[in-house]
Amino acid sequence: MKSKKIENRNSETWLSEVKGQQLSQRQRALAYWNRFLEPHNEKWILENLATEDWAQHLCDFRDFLANQPLERGEGFLSSNTTKTLCGTIRGYLKHIGCTVNVTKRQKLHLTKVEELARLDFPFNIRVKASLIRVANPTEEYIVTSSLGLRIGDFLLLTRGQLEPLLNEDIPIPIGKIQTEKEGEPAFPFISGDFKQAIERRLAEMNKLGKTNPTDRMLDLDENQVNTTLKDVFAKAQINVGNYVVRYHIIRKFISDCLASVSSGDKWKRIVGKSAKSPYIASECREAFQRALPLIDCDGKALRVNEKLQQKVDELEGVMRTIAKYMTEKTKGQLLSKPLSKEDLEKLKKFLEGEA
Repeated sequence: MKSKKIENRNSETWLSEVKGQQLSQRQRALAYWNRFLEPHNEKWILENLATEDWAQHLCDFRDFLANQPLERGEGFLSSNTTKTLCGTIRGYLKHIGCTVNVTKRQKLHLTKVEELARLDFPFNIRVKASLIRVANPTEEYIVTSSLGLRIGDFLLLTRGQLEPLLNEDIPIPIGKIQTEKEGEPAFPFISGDFKQAIERRLAEMNKLGKTNPTDRMLDLDENQVNTTLKDVFAKAQINVGNYVVRYHIIRKFISDCLASVSSGDKWKRIVGKSAKSPYIASECREAFQRALPLIDCDGKALRVNEKLQQKVDELEGVMRTIAKYMTEKTKGQLLSKPLSKEDLEKLKKFLEGEA
């Protein structure tokens, strides 16, 4: 016989136990669970706690989840997500007084996580530098993003949020951003590279007549952002092999740079992940400042490298021309003595003619 305490439990009492990200997770799991059980409802669950095979229902629920489309983008829920949602619903069943006894086979079915066939591209500052050299304003705005936000939150940024801040010293805090997926506040910063990219993007928007403060910085959806990123990788002739190129690699790059120089709570606060300690502006700014050498390419060095590469290309061209001349003169044979003054003059004229 169940106690009165358990008899009064339901989904509402289960949700009331938590807040923030945990609440969002439970609400999401319940939404899928209710869809799976249709046309049954919670009243039917409570009436049949002792008669239904809830272990098998959970296994069927995971199969159901595996065929559910992603809320954003293309594809289906990942194996890890379906495992988490099943675990959440098992907790709900326990809360309302249902003990789920699973067999070894069922436990394996509920907990197994398939490894991803392809991994995210290992983005780094050298790759970033290569992309910046060939990127147009829109591509550069995506590649240099230093905010560490999820793609959905990144796409919500407007001109009016960023433009007024550009006269501040680097790194520039953009204030509190409430993230959509996790429901946690983020306190991101604008780096030097990203500031230049914002300025270029704003100039591009001006030409298009998009001068309203409410205009989005990007008129793209998530799939288009990922496609744009793939295009700039191809333009920079970067071989990605079997790796996946998507916006998440930019977010992960920023998170890794921050995590390497600061405590977990600080970098999590910056990018909008759940953290135990409160946000302290000065400490987070100091943490981002320490990470800047890992995040930002040196614009001046990039320009110097471009000039150096240009000189190298020119020199290689000259060397190829000399080799061509020498091959014609010697018919592929090695010289037995240095070139005469007359030969040098002929070589000079030959180079001038090739140029």
